[in-house]
Amino acid sequence: MMGTPEVLAETPMFASDALSEVLDIVHVRGETARVITPDAPLEYSVQAGQPCVYIVEQGLLEIKVGEAPPVVLREKQIALILQGTAHATTFSDPKWNTPQARLIDPETRERTRPAINCFWGSFTVDSDLATKVLQSLPEVIVLDGLTDNPIEWVDEVCELVLRELGTTRPGASLMVSRLLDLLLVIILRRWAQSEDSLPGWIAAAKDERIARAVSAIHADPARSLSNSELAEIAGMSVSNFAERFKQVMGQQPGAYLRAWRLDQAAEALLHSSASIEGIADRVGYTSKEAFSRAFQNKFGEAPSSWRASRNRTSSM
Repeated sequence: MMGTPEVLAETPMFASDALSEVLDIVHVRGETARVITPDAPLEYSVQAGQPCVYIVEQGLLEIKVGEAPPVVLREKQIALILQGTAHATTFSDPKWNTPQARLIDPETRERTRPAINCFWGSFTVDSDLATKVLQSLPEVIVLDGLTDNPIEWVDEVCELVLRELGTTRPGASLMVSRLLDLLLVIILRRWAQSEDSLPGWIAAAKDERIARAVSAIHADPARSLSNSELAEIAGMSVSNFAERFKQVMGQQPGAYLRAWRLDQAAEALLHSSASIEGIADRVGYTSKEAFSRAFQNKFGEAPSSWRASRNRTSSM
């Protein structure tokens, strides 16, 4: 039964958070997916600009980025390449080098066979914004230990994605995109809580007090919050807050605020028709000139030329 407007008005709203806001500003969207199940070892390369995730169910996956040592994934391990870095992949199964007579399951005593089974999903992002906003992430994020501590809903979401891909039902492509969005958030949540996560916006998930301060910055970037105001929001002393913020986020609160303002401005330049002056005012700059200097320092071009060149690229 529907509640009265008075009751509905009391329903609490979701609070904003750094992870949701950053993924939104770079316009991350799930694109497509497939299961990789070759009958023999397989090698192929992925070009730059295609963020993707690999979830290994069976077999072995090596991911090679540039001259760095390969990242090796085994069963129940996940690799996320959200920056869309170019990489080469090799899928294999060590059992291919094992004599058939020795491929016996120790529990069932039945003969086994080499197998590769890997879920692959891809995403799209605003590439220019992603380069700046996502640069604090590793090129390859790896999650392991999932056999003993699985990530809730990952298997179910992958199954739903593949089920929708195999149908022609109305809305299937939208379902796939939204489910991949959900999968990405689930994976990043787990990584944010791990010891491997690096200082930056995603690390705010580790510290509830710093997360409150980051949310305040994100909620109103035009407001020049002082360290004392942010410390009060976080429930900390000013000195402890400044030290902890730098430890978690990798930069001082003022530097983070300035960077967030410019990221918001870039998103508005790409996805709105607002004037340069209007965008500058919206993100807390009192003059167009000061905004233009700060924007060029970060993005390498003045706001007007940066917007024009991206609009030309998108219309081609």
